[in-house]
Amino acid sequence: MKKNLLICLLAFLPFITTAQEEAPPLVKDFYEGTYTIPESFVLNDRVNIMQFSPDKENCDIVAVDDQMQTLWKTSLKGHALSTSKFKDKILVVVSTEYSNIKRNNNTFKGYILDPSNGKVLVDKVIFEGSEDYLTFPYIFTAENGEIFKFAVRQSSFERRLHVAMPSLLGIISINSYIKQFNETRDLDVIDFNEKLEPVNKFKPVITAGTFLEMNSNKQGDLFIAWFNNGSMDVAKYDAGKKTPSGTLTGNVILDKDILDSFGNDILMVPSKSNANVLYYALAFRNPDKETELGLGKLDFSTGKKQYVNELFTKDHIKSIKKSYVPVNKKMESPDLGPVKALNVRLFSDVDDHLIVALTSTSYASSSIGSGTWESEYNILINSYDTDLKLKYQQLVPTGYIVPERHLPLGFYHDKNKLYVLSNDKTGMTTLNGTYSVFDLSTGQCDKMYHLSKKKMGNSHAAASSSVLWFKNSFVVPYLEMKGFAGGKYNITLQQNLY
Repeated sequence: MKKNLLICLLAFLPFITTAQEEAPPLVKDFYEGTYTIPESFVLNDRVNIMQFSPDKENCDIVAVDDQMQTLWKTSLKGHALSTSKFKDKILVVVSTEYSNIKRNNNTFKGYILDPSNGKVLVDKVIFEGSEDYLTFPYIFTAENGEIFKFAVRQSSFERRLHVAMPSLLGIISINSYIKQFNETRDLDVIDFNEKLEPVNKFKPVITAGTFLEMNSNKQGDLFIAWFNNGSMDVAKYDAGKKTPSGTLTGNVILDKDILDSFGNDILMVPSKSNANVLYYALAFRNPDKETELGLGKLDFSTGKKQYVNELFTKDHIKSIKKSYVPVNKKMESPDLGPVKALNVRLFSDVDDHLIVALTSTSYASSSIGSGTWESEYNILINSYDTDLKLKYQQLVPTGYIVPERHLPLGFYHDKNKLYVLSNDKTGMTTLNGTYSVFDLSTGQCDKMYHLSKKKMGNSHAAASSSVLWFKNSFVVPYLEMKGFAGGKYNITLQQNLY
């Protein structure tokens, strides 16, 4: 009898142990009522900085330690655009006004904060432009925080209420809006010192083509890409110079249809090891109507150009799924979703590994009223060397469907590891934060599992792009989403170990 009882106890021990596991440490309602998903960055091993928006006219900057304690909180006037490290201080850039219809106004302010206590050291207007047209600000501080380069592109899209008529007239109206949205009326670039004093101002050459993208390397060199008659032309402006040092044309051949949308999905990443090298990546429908991932390299010192591609045909998708080796059997089977909708979600130079992550999204009308449901499918991760040779390809088989919003993805790298945070929906209502760890050199997946949802609501989504990374732990902010299309979030913090 005793032997049989012992066998029963041993059989149920795993379930008893699981039931007794403690929930990870939480700080519930750490921040209540932010209308944007928070942003964060690592200040040091023990402190991260978070940015919240209680409304459209103010922002809160909060320092959080590795025990999820608030060290200080500073409230600032303005609609937050970016919070980052600059020199040994904290830089916050805001627009002084914002509305859902007119978006940000064209007056931008910068704040410099003391990282030890959040005290405002500098408070200055850094740019004032015409209020008549929609502008797009770009803030570059580089990963090392050694520069602050601010650029403003003025479009031809007027800052007023735009109404598109139905039927053919509506199509013509929308096409007109897209053209205005993508046109460039003016372009300003300003470099600032740590006192937010301008040290260099210039207006880059505006070509007859369409603006695509810009980015800056850690030395302060600026790269600007334009679409000209099917080609992508990239001009390089060396730090402190007002004229381009050179222009190269990418090998990718683009169709004009790539511009028939509000914004262009071409990502550019300057090399971290060579100031004269720029990489670019995009997913697009090529002239053969196939979905293509293009990856290019431009070397402005030699004029050398490289380009590789990956065609997502039906056979290729089948081979990706067939080669997938499950890491965690609790995850669903691989599903890349509609291949036509593949888009680059991450492009980064990580210790001379070029990492490209793609996902696809789809939309469906709600059956319970107005609004739409948004689905995002598996994450496909490619790793290349600096000569664009594919080293490995991995899948993260997570995906979700939620109302009226696109959930963030989070990527972080440290000590030859790539950490990926995503959301995975199981059942009808449960959203799981998913934690994956990959070896950067080999692509081997070390870990992949759902984070605990104990003492949290099933519908709470992981703010994956806002994770706080510390030396011995990482803290995931969870979003409590209010209503079908709720405009505000309450934030709960959850501490996890690597």
